[in-house]
Amino acid sequence: MGKYLENLIKKNFWLKLFSLIFAVIIWAYVVGGTKRNVVYTAGLAIEHLPKGYAVSSTLPLKIHLKLRGSRVALMKLNKKIIFKINGYSLLAKKNTIILNSAYLNLPNGVKIIRISPRIIPIVISRIITRYIKVFPVTAGALPKGYALKSLEVFPQYVRIKGPKDIVDHLSVITTMKINLNNIDKNKLLTVSLRKPTKLVKILYNKKVNINIIVVKLKI
Repeated sequence: MGKYLENLIKKNFWLKLFSLIFAVIIWAYVVGGTKRNVVYTAGLAIEHLPKGYAVSSTLPLKIHLKLRGSRVALMKLNKKIIFKINGYSLLAKKNTIILNSAYLNLPNGVKIIRISPRIIPIVISRIITRYIKVFPVTAGALPKGYALKSLEVFPQYVRIKGPKDIVDHLSVITTMKINLNNIDKNKLLTVSLRKPTKLVKILYNKKVNINIIVVKLKI
């Protein structure tokens, strides 16, 4: 029996070996070589931005990609695909970035079919600080027979920090809404400030004192 198996294996050995290798190649081509399209969602990151500068434009939270590649190549993709932009190249006042594969680290054999959005306006601005006036915002109305004489704010100015092209266009910083309903006498409140944008930071004073002064009307 053993001699029979040995002769069976040796008979046409090279032909059998070639057939096996050819079958493996065909299998690999069918499983991994067939090209297909997949859709991914990518992020966008500005890296190595010089100290004292910030992105002051609104960047897209998601970038939609259509990629093409073999199954094997696509399996090598990272779960998180991120377009990485070097911040040092963005120091001009206004820039328009056209996204392409140069900003990605894609595996060999994977190509980009479509990027949406592909053109990204990016504005880089110098970070500055300045004092800005606090403006109290009210809601509701005093009870009948009472009038608002004044709203005294302390501090009247607070210091903010953010991109120059945004900070320079801010005239006031507002408080959260102060409800005047049911207020029939002078009242001192501590009220939080409303952050104007995510890119602007309020330094030190994030709350202010509001002295509500009311008068009773003569009927």
